[in-house]
Amino acid sequence: MKAALTRVLDHLAAIGIEVHIVPGATGFIPGCRIEAGALLVDPECAPSAVLHDAGHVALVPSRFRSYMSDNLGDGMKRMFDELHEMDLPPDHPLQRAAIQCSDPEATAWAWAAGMAVGLAPEEIILDAEYGGTGAEIRSMLQANQYVGINGLAHAGMCKRGHWVAPEARYPNMHCWLQAA
Repeated sequence: MKAALTRVLDHLAAIGIEVHIVPGATGFIPGCRIEAGALLVDPECAPSAVLHDAGHVALVPSRFRSYMSDNLGDGMKRMFDELHEMDLPPDHPLQRAAIQCSDPEATAWAWAAGMAVGLAPEEIILDAEYGGTGAEIRSMLQANQYVGINGLAHAGMCKRGHWVAPEARYPNMHCWLQAA
C-alpha cells in the first residue's frame, strides 16, 4: 500500500470512519466500496477515490450513516423518507445536514481531508476524475470558490469568508463527521 493511501486511511480511522482493507473491493468508484456506512478499500485504490467516498460517508448525519451502501441512492431515499415522516421544520439541524450531503460537498470534504493529511493537490483530485474536469475543480477549490464549500459551511462543518481568521477558514474543518 502506498504512503499516501496509508495517510488517508489513518486520518479516516482517527476521525471515526470505519475502513476495511479488502483486496478487489470495488463499487461506484473502482477500488472503493461503501457498505453500511463503512469503506471497503482495495490496497491499490487511488487516495482520491477513497477521499471522495469517505466524504459521502462523513456528510450523512450519523443516525443514517449505516443506510449508505454502493452508489448511495437507496440509502439517501431511506434517509429522506424518514426525515419526511419526522415532519421537522426546514431549518432543523437534521434537515440542514441531510440537504448538504451531495456530491459537491463530498468533493469539498475530500479536498479538505486531502489537504489535512498533506497530499499534493494532484493526488486529492486527479485530472481524469469528474468527467475529465479534475484540474478545473482543483482550481476552484484552491481559490475557495467551489460550490460544495458553501454546503459544508451551511452544514456547520467549516467556516468561510474574509471575516474568518485564516487558521479557522476552509479547508480547515470545524468537524469531520456530520453528527446531526
